[in-house]
Amino acid sequence: MEKYKIIALIGEAGSGKDFLMKMLLELHDYHEIISCTSRPMREGEINGRNYYFYSDEYFMQLVEENKMMEWTSFNNWYYGTPINALSKNKVNIGVFNPAGIRSMLARDDIDLRVFYVSTSPKTRLLRQLNREEYPNVAEIIRRYGTDVEDFKNIDFPCVVVGNENFQEAVFATHDIKWVEDNSN
Repeated sequence: MEKYKIIALIGEAGSGKDFLMKMLLELHDYHEIISCTSRPMREGEINGRNYYFYSDEYFMQLVEENKMMEWTSFNNWYYGTPINALSKNKVNIGVFNPAGIRSMLARDDIDLRVFYVSTSPKTRLLRQLNREEYPNVAEIIRRYGTDVEDFKNIDFPCVVVGNENFQEAVFATHDIKWVEDNSN
């Protein structure tokens, strides 16, 4: 069986997952996985670029039709990845949460490499505050609290990647390339 090759980036809010993915997409011929959600768009987000923004009804229709590779419900919103968001011809790369990783690990049609992007709480907070002109501080605090719960029990294999600065992210890029080259 031909498997989808997936590089999955996980990490707490503000850890630099999206930045690292953008770097990797510039350096390698990877296919970017664009997930979908039923949550409202945040400032600066673009439908079809950051996420596909669906209604609750349409999202659940995809789930019922077995068209989702992984999905979860969080804070009364749905998040997930449709199977048709993947490429069989390229290495896929995307940002996921721990529940999504566990779902993918249960599938036999996926060859998965997980990288946990880690950054200090101070750096994460500053990134969150600086990414929007008028940040929703209550939402940032809520995400921090949720991350404590979501990331306290990582029970699957992953490579921890430090991302305090640009140099560390470049080093992480090298590590991910090495894994890809040896995963055939």
